[in-house]
Amino acid sequence: MNLKKALSFHISHCMKKLLITLSLFLCFLSARPQKSADLGLRLGAALYWGDIENRTDIKQDITGLYGIMGRWNFNKRIAIRGQLINGSLKATGTFDGVNLAEPTSHITLNDVNNIPYELYLKKPDNSYNFFRLVQSFESLLEFNFRNYQMGSTKKENFTPYLGIGLGVFYSRSPRRGTVILVPQVEYSFLPTKAMYRPVLDGNMNKTNDADALSPTIPIAFGLKYNLSKRVGTCIELCIRKTFTDNIDNLKDPERFQNLDPISGSPYKEFTPSVFTNNDWYASLQISVYWQLWADKGVCVFQDKSGIKKTF
Repeated sequence: MNLKKALSFHISHCMKKLLITLSLFLCFLSARPQKSADLGLRLGAALYWGDIENRTDIKQDITGLYGIMGRWNFNKRIAIRGQLINGSLKATGTFDGVNLAEPTSHITLNDVNNIPYELYLKKPDNSYNFFRLVQSFESLLEFNFRNYQMGSTKKENFTPYLGIGLGVFYSRSPRRGTVILVPQVEYSFLPTKAMYRPVLDGNMNKTNDADALSPTIPIAFGLKYNLSKRVGTCIELCIRKTFTDNIDNLKDPERFQNLDPISGSPYKEFTPSVFTNNDWYASLQISVYWQLWADKGVCVFQDKSGIKKTF
């Protein structure tokens, strides 16, 4: 009987320990996520790279970006962020082997059917520039390299992080920047001036007229830091792979430099590779964000003496 009582007591004691351990584990699973939501503002600078060559003064090509962001923190390591960004991109360099003109050098004439058309005065050099307005919406999955908890001001108040996601990029052309001209000169009745028609696409847009819409793949690396229990900040470098080749008004640029031998004009657009014949841009941004909501993640259980405890 003594052995049975001892065994029964031992089993009962082990079961209590097992139940307490299981309760702690379940509470740990439910409390650990500590879900929260943030809302913030972003401000920074952007830089393009693509088909323009010989960019000697990169600092002059830096433009501004601003936007808003919202983030849902699943736990201390994983979060998802959505952001809306607005700004501009520009660059100055060279583009060889074609006739170029600035948009201010044009005149408007009427053809035999009294339909107006534009002629441009060719530039004496191969300097090239563009300016575009850009908007994008992006969603990124963030992975924190350290445990990070919004609201903590001591142990878990900062972390480096990596983000990757998908976005949609829209670039509006305000008809600024160098215009590409057809190779054939057209003599007008203006004295001693050789004028050229602009290259037009299928929608009768000049090379600095066409808008661009494209998916993007943003890849970001940054550092988060809590300024207080409700306010945090981060600095982030984000590189974006776009699937458009027209940010710089040089969609499929090789076609301008390899003329159709029959017509003597630029080829129609080729079918470029979506992996090689594209433009990229990067941004360096600082964000300030506020915690809108947080799940406290508190679990209550009773120990073997009946005393309630929180975890």
